[in-house]
Amino acid sequence: MMLHTLFRRNLALMVGVVLAGQALAGLLVTTLVIRPQVIRIAEVTADMLSAVDDAMMGMAPARRAALVAQINAGGRMELRPQSHPPSDGLRAPTMIERQYLIALASRLRHDEILIWRTDGPGRLWFLLQLGGDPYWISISAPRERGAVASLVVASIIAFIVSVAGGLGLQYTIDRPLRRLAAELDDYHADGTAAPLAIEGPAEIAAVAQALNRMTGRLAEAEAERAVMLAGVSHDLRTPLTRLRLCLEMLAGQDPDLEATASRQVDRIEDMLGQFLSFARGFADEPCQPTDVVALARAAIADAGADTGLDSVSLDAPETLVHPLRAQATRRAIANLVGNALRHGKAPVGVRITHDGSALRVSVHDAGQGFDPAAAQTMLRPFARGDSARSGDGTGLGLAITQRAALAQGGRVEFHRDPGEFSAVLILPDQA
Repeated sequence: MMLHTLFRRNLALMVGVVLAGQALAGLLVTTLVIRPQVIRIAEVTADMLSAVDDAMMGMAPARRAALVAQINAGGRMELRPQSHPPSDGLRAPTMIERQYLIALASRLRHDEILIWRTDGPGRLWFLLQLGGDPYWISISAPRERGAVASLVVASIIAFIVSVAGGLGLQYTIDRPLRRLAAELDDYHADGTAAPLAIEGPAEIAAVAQALNRMTGRLAEAEAERAVMLAGVSHDLRTPLTRLRLCLEMLAGQDPDLEATASRQVDRIEDMLGQFLSFARGFADEPCQPTDVVALARAAIADAGADTGLDSVSLDAPETLVHPLRAQATRRAIANLVGNALRHGKAPVGVRITHDGSALRVSVHDAGQGFDPAAAQTMLRPFARGDSARSGDGTGLGLAITQRAALAQGGRVEFHRDPGEFSAVLILPDQA
């Protein structure tokens, strides 16, 4: 599995570090703690067996049997004659037992091979000569868990605790990062978005502060651009009015030239209206219950069309009231209808539905439209489409529609189906 996320990378690094630390700790404990203790125990055992060997040397059989019984009664060591071997448990010695046998054999005062076996309960026995006779000897009583098993259990517990603590630490880092990403997704350059929350570790808080400064600069730049568009549009209206007055004074001299000039004046005036709408925005308009069907009819009229089979069809319920910003929604629908009329292909229609959670206004035509994957590009200010939907205009129509949708918590979607292209304005109920 590819480690694409910070969480997976940190978790893999954490597990690797913990495992390496546990392996190193086990090696150090085995080398510096367990092995010296095993050697020390083997030395004590060798000294004790040497003392028993010296005591039993030349001792009468009856006294030797009494000494063996006394040693067995103590519980620290058990002796059995070679004729009564322990039951074979068929268990190989553990690592510590092997080290113990090697250390014991190196310290005993003979060169015999140390023979060993394990019994059913798991005790380790070895065969030695004591007082001239062979005996099976077991030094320590069997234990439920050896040192290696204890070390493994301790390592597992430490690993679980370390991973749990690491996951908790990662959660404290991951949670503010996810919240920061969600707040950035909700950011709008119109300055209406709330500042990012400054929380979490110092590094993440520093990133949030830097992003707040950056978004502040973006909002200032957007505000300056809006002021510039509004100022330019306002200043151009005076010479445009004078130009229209001049055309009226020249009425009747050249009808064709007069008609052409009048169309150009209307076009310029429409462009200035687009600039002003984009610059002003819709965030200040109150949201109130509105007759959506009547609003759609007015928007279609604003786009220069009538409702009917010959122009733009309207498929909507008889009455539908929905809380929204009326002027923003009317301008958005008018822009979508205008685009369909200018760049699409008849028939053009408007379909209004409500699915229980959002109002959906779909403007469709029979044209090819543009690739819905390029929607984000087309929604930018001054963006131009491909040859399928290009033409004269400011490039602000879809940007104004997008801004009207965002001002109400909604969005704009585009769908290309066989024989139909549709632009859908979606306004949720909580707008």
